Amino acid sequence: MQRQDIEFTSEGLRCSAWFYPASSKGTRPCIVLAHGLAGIKEMRLDAYAEKFVEASYHALVFDYRHFGESAGEPRQLLNIARQHQDWKAAISYARNRPDVDATKIVLWGSSLSGGHVVAVAAQDRNIAAVISQVPHMLGLTSGLAGGLLAGTRLTIHALIDRLGSLIGLRPHFVNAAAEPGRLGLMTAPEAAHGYLKLVPKGKAFDQRVTARFVFDAMRYSPGKYLRHLTMPTLLQVANNDLTTPASAALRSARGAKTVTLKKHDADHFDPYIEPLFSTFIAEQLDFLKQNLDPVPRRIVKKTKPTVFITGAAKGIGAETALLFAKQGYCVGATDINQSDLEALRKSLGNGHFYRQLDVTKPDEFASALSDFAAENGDAIDVLINNAGIAFIDDYEAVPLMKHLVVTEVNVKGVQIGAYHALPYLRRSDRPTMVNMCSLSSEYGVPSEASYSASKFWVKGFTEALNIEWERHGIYVCDVMPNFVATPMMDAAHGKIVDSIGIFLQASDVSEVILQAVKSRRNVHWEVDTWRPRLLRSVSKLLPKILRRAAMRHVSGY
Repeated sequence: MQRQDIEFTSEGLRCSAWFYPASSKGTRPCIVLAHGLAGIKEMRLDAYAEKFVEASYHALVFDYRHFGESAGEPRQLLNIARQHQDWKAAISYARNRPDVDATKIVLWGSSLSGGHVVAVAAQDRNIAAVISQVPHMLGLTSGLAGGLLAGTRLTIHALIDRLGSLIGLRPHFVNAAAEPGRLGLMTAPEAAHGYLKLVPKGKAFDQRVTARFVFDAMRYSPGKYLRHLTMPTLLQVANNDLTTPASAALRSARGAKTVTLKKHDADHFDPYIEPLFSTFIAEQLDFLKQNLDPVPRRIVKKTKPTVFITGAAKGIGAETALLFAKQGYCVGATDINQSDLEALRKSLGNGHFYRQLDVTKPDEFASALSDFAAENGDAIDVLINNAGIAFIDDYEAVPLMKHLVVTEVNVKGVQIGAYHALPYLRRSDRPTMVNMCSLSSEYGVPSEASYSASKFWVKGFTEALNIEWERHGIYVCDVMPNFVATPMMDAAHGKIVDSIGIFLQASDVSEVILQAVKSRRNVHWEVDTWRPRLLRSVSKLLPKILRRAAMRHVSGY
């Protein structure tokens, strides 16, 4: 991405800014960002902007007048009315850019600016959406967060500065952040270190603020505008925030019909850095995806039923893709292995959709679903969450990272697929989601503990959504095969595999998947040959202690 250094004028003075062009061409929504108390754009706002750009949004990041690289004297003058003017000037600049969709301007603010975006949006009903992170909402609540004694000391310094300004004296400053008991606007235990660690190494930074701001801050309660907002608003609060206490935001959000409220166990400065940065930005991107359409899509009229399959390049996935194609479906075949996908293309033909996909990456999954749906009337009839991975060995003999990969793919991949596919399934006349489960979900299987546990999760997830999504007309089921002769099993050998044997082919499973889609009857579809099926039926009748003993025997433990 090519960040551009730009500037615009606010009340005759220059505001310094960065413009981040979206990762795709054409007119796009624009997210306008500015910092909180005495903050400048270099204090991690670039990290947010880069994430927005990756999601195909423009981003405009600016410094207020009197701060950072913007003009304005005296320096470090924090005036709420002037900062509102700067927001309006930034919005005007964004709307007048030819590459920005002027109807889709989003305001992003944090801390003090988390209040600014609410106040400004209340005056501009054409704002498309608002994101307010750990916001200042009620002046008195934030003002007393440091205690009564600290508030009294600040008031004295504010009075000195205000009186001095009336007779032409130089500004009197206080620090934006200080250790508890020291003089500063933010003196919670989180403040001094949390605030300054946002400043890049080697960056000159002046954290002073004209003390007169204290009077404005105590009277500034933008939370009162929340319930009057007409546009979608994301409000992210930190339960452990001692700088802008969460109670003020929660109180302000009561009765606000357009507000999506998210609460986190975090302090005031946690959202800017990992690990919680990823959590907060993910919520913001999800909020934008739900409320904006960042990339204009060309929708092609649907001519065939559609099926989207993960892990489609080999084994059960490939057999399922071939079978559904023979049934007249347009197949969306995805797999993490590009070369295997190309091999499938040779068998399946070019009249289908192919995409390399890591199911553990939400943005990749969402993009693949969106593109496939756009080629098929913006709907998907069948989602088959087939991608999976297994390792068979003593638990401690398998590296931890492999255990975690099993959980990532088998659990997270299904969650992500279901979440992002829902809008497209709801547009189908006969929507179905099939999750690949396993008979190892009936009893925890030694030597494949992580895999077996992941399939317990898939089974429970399926049962829950089978009920939940019935209201959408979506049929949700899982398919539960025994060991199947697939490439995944080639490398997965152990006592339990030798004891039970591998009697199923991938085609046996794909035929059951097709049957499930056609009949929409069961929640769980077992796939097995008659002998293991009989043994399992008998096992279920045994007392628990005998059933455990049987599992211990067949697994070789």
